[in-house]
Amino acid sequence: MGAFRLLLAVLVAVSHMGKTVAGLNPGVVAVISFLIISGFVMTSLIERNYYAPGKIGSFYVDRALRLFPQFLFYFVVSCAVIHFLLPGTPQAAELTLKTIASSVLMLPLGFYMFGVAGTEILPPAWSLGLEMCFYLVIPFLLIFKARGAAFVLSVGIFMLACLGYLNTDIYGYRLLPGVLFIFLCGSYLYRPQAKGLTIAVGTAVLAGLLFVAIMTGVIERRPFNAEVTLGIALGIPAVYLLSRFKYHRIDEFLGNISYGVFLNHFVVMYFLRGFWPVPYDAHIVVAVLVLAFALSGVSYYCVERPALALRHRLRHGQRQRVQAQSVETTA
Repeated sequence: MGAFRLLLAVLVAVSHMGKTVAGLNPGVVAVISFLIISGFVMTSLIERNYYAPGKIGSFYVDRALRLFPQFLFYFVVSCAVIHFLLPGTPQAAELTLKTIASSVLMLPLGFYMFGVAGTEILPPAWSLGLEMCFYLVIPFLLIFKARGAAFVLSVGIFMLACLGYLNTDIYGYRLLPGVLFIFLCGSYLYRPQAKGLTIAVGTAVLAGLLFVAIMTGVIERRPFNAEVTLGIALGIPAVYLLSRFKYHRIDEFLGNISYGVFLNHFVVMYFLRGFWPVPYDAHIVVAVLVLAFALSGVSYYCVERPALALRHRLRHGQRQRVQAQSVETTA
């Protein structure tokens, strides 16, 4: 799914440059697919390496080693670019000790709407706060077999938000209670059995019907409810089909640079704005993406690869402990 992840990162970048498709925000649609992929990958990771209460802490360390290295790198670079090239802007106003201290922890970014973190230093990173919330709960849902109850509760919250009884943007897109079921659709797609596959497919069909109802006016269109439902309807079958493809090195490489592109495109945009504040026409969009790709390649090999080696050692240690416990049990 590496090429797909890179495509999603590009869609997020393009949306931040003000581009829409048929009046829809492609970045929101892409983020929903990211959530589905995360549910799939985390289920695989936990079942293979951390499927026990005593290993949950190691899972959290694994995830921190995945998310933080490039995030911290681009956060610092973004602060520097804003400070030197964009003084007097809303971005510069967020360069305070309080905002930086809360934002650099990542988790508070998922609650920016309550004023606990900034949104301008590295805008796409709010969704990393949402990811961290998911990481906190998914080991417990899997190990203690609570996915079904969590799924039902989350769908209920999402429907209330989609229909406008709760804030649609916050509870239908930004916070975990309303989107946990989207993550869990990805979880059900990992080694899908009849029940899990039925839940995922049924969710995709229902989301497609909701999207049609929203676009035809049967359900009032509210902030991002059309994009979220479309993202679910498209993302579930896409992840299911792509997960059946065999490993390929080119696909892996494209996936490796996707995280950097997701994080760094705003840094590139800020940098260019400091020297060349022009509208994002086709040429500027291409320039931003080319620079984002190049910078992501550098940050992957120089920043993330060392942390990747630590993650692999952590997982190897977990497997060795499992094997040792198995030997003791059968001895």
